[in-house]
Amino acid sequence: MRKLKLQMHITIDGFGGRQNGEMDWVTFNWDDNLKNYSLKNLDQVDCILLTLGHNSKMNFIPYWASVAENKSDPFFALGKGITDTPKIVFSRTITNSEWANTKMINGDIVEEITKLKKQKGNDIMVYGGARFASTLVKHRLVDEFHLLVNPVAIGSGLPIFKELHSKQNLTLVKSKSYDCGIVLLHYEPKNN
Repeated sequence: MRKLKLQMHITIDGFGGRQNGEMDWVTFNWDDNLKNYSLKNLDQVDCILLTLGHNSKMNFIPYWASVAENKSDPFFALGKGITDTPKIVFSRTITNSEWANTKMINGDIVEEITKLKKQKGNDIMVYGGARFASTLVKHRLVDEFHLLVNPVAIGSGLPIFKELHSKQNLTLVKSKSYDCGIVLLHYEPKNN
């Protein structure tokens, strides 16, 4: 079965976004080691999942496509990897994709992801979206957590573990601090 990997930025106080999903607190002065980690994580993936809702990630695909077109951008390699990897976007309202290499799905998220995980292929990546991540956590669909803890506290916002109704034990696979102040916490659920 394919693994679903969640890689996302969180604050030290556990939020994946401000109350309306804003992520203006994310640290972007990554060193090469953090960029390489993200690239290596993406290398094992053949599908990226996103969701579009009222607080959508509408800029995610166009942003990374523009990065992939600019070889002088420090995130060029990551942008190219994200752009070249097929994407599935969940939306209740949008039925056709305006982006290349992207398929829209309007069905039940849990049912559709369960089907995707059973298909042959490499791992599946989710790049955050606190509400989307919270749904995945609630239904225990995440096989690997790659949490990029930013050196900031925001006091309130959108926690990704909010909808978890019972304890979920995790095993620490790796932790690493980076020069920009971000700390990677890589966990896998126990008994998964």
